[in-house]
Amino acid sequence: MTLTRDEAAARSAEVSHVRYAVSLDLTAGDREFGTSTVVRFRARTGNRPVFLDFAGDVESVECNGRELEPDAHEGARVRLAVRPGENIVRVHGSAPYSSTGEGLHRFRDPLDGNVYLHTKFEPFAAHHVFACFDQPDVKASVELTVTAEDDWVVVANTDPVTSGPVWRFEETPPLPPYLVAFAAGPFRRVASNHRGLPLALYARGSLFEDLTADAPEIFEVVGRGLDHFGRLFALPYPFAKYDHVFAPEYAFGGMEHPGCVTLNERFLFSHRVTEDKRRRRAEVLLHEMAHMWFGDHVTLRWWDDLWLNEAFAELISVVAQPAVTRFGEGWTAYAHHALPVARHADRLPTSHAIRVDTPDTEAARVNFGPIVYKRGAAVLYDLAGRLGWENFYAGVRKYLRTHAWGNATLEDFVAALRSGSDEDVDRWVAEWLLRPGVNTVEVLHDRVRQLPDPDVPPRHLPLRIAAFDELDGRLLPRHDAHVRLTPRRYEADLGEFGSPDLVVPNADAGCHVKVRLDPRSRVAALRSLSTVEDARVRAVVWGALWDDVLDARLPARSYASAVLTHGPRETDGVLETLLERAVTAVHAYGASESTLAHRVRERLAGAVLGSDRQLVLARALVGAVADHGLLSEIVCGRSPWAELEVDRDLRWRALVRLAATGGDIDGLLGIARDADPGDSGRRNALQAEAARPTPAAKEQAWTWLSGDGLSLAEKKAVMAGFRQPGQEAVLTPYADRYLRALESMADARPEFALAFARGLYPRFTDAEEHVLAATGDLLESESLSDGVRKVVQEERAELLVLRAARARDAAELPAADGKRAALRP
Repeated sequence: MTLTRDEAAARSAEVSHVRYAVSLDLTAGDREFGTSTVVRFRARTGNRPVFLDFAGDVESVECNGRELEPDAHEGARVRLAVRPGENIVRVHGSAPYSSTGEGLHRFRDPLDGNVYLHTKFEPFAAHHVFACFDQPDVKASVELTVTAEDDWVVVANTDPVTSGPVWRFEETPPLPPYLVAFAAGPFRRVASNHRGLPLALYARGSLFEDLTADAPEIFEVVGRGLDHFGRLFALPYPFAKYDHVFAPEYAFGGMEHPGCVTLNERFLFSHRVTEDKRRRRAEVLLHEMAHMWFGDHVTLRWWDDLWLNEAFAELISVVAQPAVTRFGEGWTAYAHHALPVARHADRLPTSHAIRVDTPDTEAARVNFGPIVYKRGAAVLYDLAGRLGWENFYAGVRKYLRTHAWGNATLEDFVAALRSGSDEDVDRWVAEWLLRPGVNTVEVLHDRVRQLPDPDVPPRHLPLRIAAFDELDGRLLPRHDAHVRLTPRRYEADLGEFGSPDLVVPNADAGCHVKVRLDPRSRVAALRSLSTVEDARVRAVVWGALWDDVLDARLPARSYASAVLTHGPRETDGVLETLLERAVTAVHAYGASESTLAHRVRERLAGAVLGSDRQLVLARALVGAVADHGLLSEIVCGRSPWAELEVDRDLRWRALVRLAATGGDIDGLLGIARDADPGDSGRRNALQAEAARPTPAAKEQAWTWLSGDGLSLAEKKAVMAGFRQPGQEAVLTPYADRYLRALESMADARPEFALAFARGLYPRFTDAEEHVLAATGDLLESESLSDGVRKVVQEERAELLVLRAARARDAAELPAADGKRAALRP
């Protein structure tokens, strides 16, 4: 059952001054837990319908001393007969544990048998654990009591008043239900302190060695981040403690529960990682930290303004990196790994505005994605540049002061920004937040222009234009200028630039646009990109080249060749992103697999021994090569490269690749499992088995997905292995089975239905025309939920992208003389 925006508005107009006393019994068994809630609130009139959200089994409901009839609980709602003024409701019952990552998720560690629990409530799942008004603008204080096993630790938003086996916690400040959180189990703890604020990290016992190894770096980022944000927002961290819990099978990257941040365990490094992976972990830590002010201290009123939370936190986590971390400025890396994803989301039929009309909680669930997060961050970066960063931060500080501990909207945020600049903020909102799509900018002859697009009206675009001359194989700066395109002046003269070899619009990645290089510039970039000194300019060009592949304007083989030629100029983290796209170009879009593998080998032979560069190239080779002998050696732990240890991550990469290319993994699967016997090893083993190109392997995988024996995280691993390019013959029979399964999923948990719809869409079959037609027909039916419908629309569009990119690449195959046929626009 969903909650509509209108229902939420009516309820928040009626109830106020809410307090919850929640008691949970986690000792009731493996399948369910006991839950009791006392809700105290004021009703404004007492004559409007009021209901609590609760999805468990109700044993009794008492409202103002009177026990309600059983029919008061219908579906996931408890209807109340309230009176004006104070009301007290008591709901007693039980609820099931979750295996999908939402609600109260239960996990058993295969290494030691210990059980661990954690909550994830955003956007509408708190009522799966306790009775509440489950909407963001009904904030409430919470007194939590948890009865747990004797040897368990319970971590929550506030400090415990009493501990084990009955844990009673201090009352929280006003929080929306989706930010209430706890985790329970025999967690191990590493504690610290920052200027009197208690800090702690929690992980399950089998990961304690990794936790202790990573703790100093994490605490350093947290401490420096707290200082930086406290100064930036002119407001100290607003909660009493700051814990981080690494939660097994966590559904998100992280979640900003005040005082009790939950993080995916992938951010505890159990194998070697590059510096860029550490930078990205810092980015996540800072993202969740920014929410402590922007989202927790001041909260959105309804999910229309999800972007207010996520885009701001995304932006601040990137621009704060030079002040907080050792990794330097973050926007160039963001332009590489995030902005192309945002632009691609806008080319899909489900493109939407950053601020999305969200009629109900089901719509809220499906709005989490790259447009809200990544495009949202990009346009806020643009706005801050227009206003001036100091003016932007001054507006943020005013917003936080004005709405402290309350709820706010887009209009509230804009009102706080208006006074600090001459920039027309209202026009900016109309163009960038309320309008979908991304504008394309290109240089044609001596002019730069916004391309006309019937679906994306022109916007006001401040652009830096950089021009370069190619001299002796090097691209040297020729001219640099700023132009401003508008809906009335949608092109500008570049006559002063002369006739450069490379012209790059939006050269600083400061405006969220799609850049299309002119033919001469594309040729120069493919020939000499690595000689451009400005890393931001190179990031924009790399993004334009990848967009061209996805738009079928550039052959995939040309892009892959450019990555191997010019990618080594970039940092190791950027090179890894570029190589991942090159491998995708090989497997999905038709570029030469053998050529890529050969050139990666050459680069690998020259890499500094023991360096991140060596590791990045080794991973790329494992992802591209079909050499079963090499892959088998890696699975067995034998490194072909001096000073590069084969860790569990590289073993599994090799095993999955070996399985997908038809290698014999029967004897190797046990070797890899022995080296990684925990839950991550189990998920990787499931992926490898599902990746095998045999009817028996695919049927077994389908059976796993159809049953109840696996958690959603494990099923996602099966899905990741199931759909492999190059296995069209064995995957074709599953196209119709996929369609029939989707039509029968009306009662499935939405988390599984969405994952199934995306992960198993038949991209690689011998029946593409049938798949396109059949999914087109399916989208016309009424059997799909809105969320699944959106996923199918996107996946169908991705198949069309794949087909066009393959055709573009195949069109270059006769051009074997190497005379730049591949460079034609």
